[in-house]
Amino acid sequence: DERARALEQAARASDDRGELLERRLREQREALRHEQRLRVRVERARQAEREWTRELREQVLRTYRSGPGTGGLHELVLEVATRLSQAERGLLLSKRDADGDGRLDLVCHSGFRNDPADSSVAQRFAERVLERDEIVREDAPGDGVSAADGEIDSLVAIPVYMNDGFEGVVVCANRPGGFEELDDDVMLALGDHAGSVLENHRLQGRVRSSYLAVVGILADAVESTDLLVDSHSIAVSHYVERVARRLELDPARREQLLFTGLLRDVGKLGISERVLLKPGRLTPDERRVIELHPEIGARIVERVPGLVGLAPGIRHHHERWDGQGYPDGLRGEEIPVEARVVALIDCFSALISTRPYRQRLTPAEACAEIERCAGSQFDPEIAALFVEEVRRQPPEPAYTESLPAELLALAPAEEALATARLGAASAAASDNVTLLHSHRYLQEVAAREAERAARNRRPFAVAMIELSELSMINRREGYAGGDMALQAAARALERTMAGEPATIGRYSGRRLAVVLPGTGDTTAPERGATLVEQLEQLERSGPRVRVGVAVWQPGDHGEDVFARARLALEATPAVT
Repeated sequence: DERARALEQAARASDDRGELLERRLREQREALRHEQRLRVRVERARQAEREWTRELREQVLRTYRSGPGTGGLHELVLEVATRLSQAERGLLLSKRDADGDGRLDLVCHSGFRNDPADSSVAQRFAERVLERDEIVREDAPGDGVSAADGEIDSLVAIPVYMNDGFEGVVVCANRPGGFEELDDDVMLALGDHAGSVLENHRLQGRVRSSYLAVVGILADAVESTDLLVDSHSIAVSHYVERVARRLELDPARREQLLFTGLLRDVGKLGISERVLLKPGRLTPDERRVIELHPEIGARIVERVPGLVGLAPGIRHHHERWDGQGYPDGLRGEEIPVEARVVALIDCFSALISTRPYRQRLTPAEACAEIERCAGSQFDPEIAALFVEEVRRQPPEPAYTESLPAELLALAPAEEALATARLGAASAAASDNVTLLHSHRYLQEVAAREAERAARNRRPFAVAMIELSELSMINRREGYAGGDMALQAAARALERTMAGEPATIGRYSGRRLAVVLPGTGDTTAPERGATLVEQLEQLERSGPRVRVGVAVWQPGDHGEDVFARARLALEATPAVT
């Protein structure tokens, strides 16, 4: 009997161990399925973000190339957002209350039969997004007070962040089947890229303003240095634009040609005034000095990154079609098109201007002289086009205006910036509120760390910190109070990470993040505890916070680590 009982107990113990092993196996299988679902979700979001980036870039470039009349960047961002989310209607709202009515400002909208400027539904959900810093979906948004509210059956509201200036919400409405199936990461990627494009457009505008300022300063400097630089050269510059169009030059090249004409004599800044302003005829030596100005001018503009493209036209605008010009003796098609056109405007401007040694010619006489020299001094085809344009609209008898803004605006800003500058540009590397790195920069650092970890098997970690009560602070103290709370948390993180190779940035509206190189499973809890301890000190005078930490695992991309850090954050209670 004892032996039977022992065998029975052993059998029960074996059964218990079997059940335990089976339970653990089920748990491991469930964990594996959860991990697989997470990977699928992250990969789907990554693919969607790539598709969004490609589509948005193509649409932006298409808009730049098409010129004015196609709508601004705000309309473009909204158009692509509604198309990618398969929404029938959309609004773009700005957080900046420019009119002081206490409501978000409507920037643009699409698909609405009635004006949605007073849409209480859109305002309500957009304000919820800004307060909570999260995507809001609603399949039954409720009744509103305006006619446009009746057109909204379902919606998703997505935050859009810019480092400076525009900050607001994209509201997409009425998608067949609703918006629940759209992944959060996809929607956040949409908002992130929308803000990047708008910020990039603003920065490009600043670059262009600086570019035009340099052109204006140099042109004014030449005019003040050489008293024989005539005002007619500005008056007839619009003929350059017309000839360039008839030559079917693209918009960016047309603008370069216009500026080449204005700065063709910038090299005279390097010529002695004793020679430059001599009232009589020049000696052979003085003539050789004057003939250096195209080369000097080309060297000047080559030192300004935005003006490098003007150098060939400036250097060769005194070449002749028959090869008898200077400085390089080019002939025929060897001469850049820009230089051939500028040679005409230079000669025509001189002919209709008074010189100490001769009286000016009338425009008709100047045209006759150009026709006489076509085929020897000038490209005959371009000379014929130029003379035709002058005879169609002769220049005014007197024109003494300095460099005009309307002349510089002949080629639109969108065309002048074009493909190359936009394709190379990206979002700014820092956040203007916290002065930390931007979301995109954090993603780039994590991607590099993931590649390094895959090569060296040296893991890294991501810590995500959320200011849980930021929306309440915004409501109670205004956005300035919320910004101060973010700045306090940023400085606390910088003190904690001082002397360490960590990258700290603003991940989203109320979340900060830290990329921690060389941090694995064994050290990550300690690093997380250090952050919590430092932020507990902040808690005594600031908002409640919570922290989530994730460590790179073999096969992870940078986005995977951020995704797990967000999950860890959402499973963590706020610091108390």
